[in-house]
Amino acid sequence: MALQIFKKDPSKVLDILEQLKSDPSIYVRKSVANNLNDISKDNPQFVIDVVKRWINVNPHTDWILRKGCRTLIKNANPEVMELFGYTNFSNKELQISKASILVEPSEIKIGESCEFRYELEIPEGVEAHIRIEYGIDFVKARGNISRKLFLISDKTVAGGTFINGVKKHSFANLTTRRHYTGEHVIALLVNGQEKAHTVLKLVDN
Repeated sequence: MALQIFKKDPSKVLDILEQLKSDPSIYVRKSVANNLNDISKDNPQFVIDVVKRWINVNPHTDWILRKGCRTLIKNANPEVMELFGYTNFSNKELQISKASILVEPSEIKIGESCEFRYELEIPEGVEAHIRIEYGIDFVKARGNISRKLFLISDKTVAGGTFINGVKKHSFANLTTRRHYTGEHVIALLVNGQEKAHTVLKLVDN
């Protein structure tokens, strides 16, 4: 059950988290991280301010912060991305000019799988901390679109590195997700920025 009093003012929880932020127990650290992640959904700036105070002091605390900011990182919050050292590819000298994604086959039935190939080239220069994801714009029951992101990799690479790979995605119905016919955009994202996309058409069985 959500506790509205803490959603409004999460500072009431911070005194407890302060005492646990460097705990050697992985169980405790997971709990602190999950708490921060929950807070970030309603009070992102509160968690960002906590990160600024706690980061780079203790390895256990850094682990908590990384896990506790997973939603903010997934949403590519600019301030959080900078705090955790992700490269900002919006800078002119760091533009990714070579990126592509291709899906095969380009039309499948609900319940089948598709395979897509992606590639990109990191600009020459200093090493880059990158988070590569693919996003699918799922068609919903009423025809509206909802994008969901899937992590491919999160790593540091040298400047000029060429990256490519193949991923398979199933469009089988699940208890948590039903699929509907229509055009589904599949996008390649680097540090939250869309760099290429392709289109998959989903049809009835």
